[in-house]
Amino acid sequence: MQSWTDRIKAQMKETGLTQEEVAEKMGITRGAITHYLAGRRIPPLKQFQKLASVLKVDPAWLQFGINPDAATLKRMEKEEKQAIKYYPIPVLTWDQAYQGVDASRIKSRNSQECIDNIFTDNPRWFALRAKGDSMTSFNGRKSIHDGDIVIVDPDIKPVHGDFVIAVMSKANEATLKQYVIDAGIKYLKPLNIQYPITQFEKGMAIVGVVKKIVIN
Repeated sequence: MQSWTDRIKAQMKETGLTQEEVAEKMGITRGAITHYLAGRRIPPLKQFQKLASVLKVDPAWLQFGINPDAATLKRMEKEEKQAIKYYPIPVLTWDQAYQGVDASRIKSRNSQECIDNIFTDNPRWFALRAKGDSMTSFNGRKSIHDGDIVIVDPDIKPVHGDFVIAVMSKANEATLKQYVIDAGIKYLKPLNIQYPITQFEKGMAIVGVVKKIVIN
């Protein structure tokens, strides 16, 4: 039995369209089409409708292999609205993190670098590419190296031991550090002992908590 990915591939072959041509006609990246064809990402109903228009077929046939009646179409649209949405995670610049850019307000994630094969149901999650060696440990402990990617949740409060993105009071930039509490006093701690530990004080702010590290 054909899957929706099989039907898309078959119709692309039938129409002679390449992935680049389909992506261009839909206004999305080739990477998004690749995810669809591999079955790693399911297009939302609106994307299925666009895809069906490009491939000149009925969207219901493309998605389900059927030609539904009006009642079935209405039910499908209702299920689509109720379904949990998953979002790609955009890689922000450190300037954007410092400025507090809300990832959910990025208009076109297709034009923004995003993490491959990782999605979230929270549209505010974002990622940053680590820079420098302040979070590289030389004693065998867990490290975050230059170029590694950290995925950040801006909506939770840090607890002792979390890695966080913070804004320092005397620096016009964001930084990646470990959040530690000792005797009730909060600190921002680098993993590289060559860098100083900074006491968390007035004027500093936590931008978000690191949820996952993607090794470069």
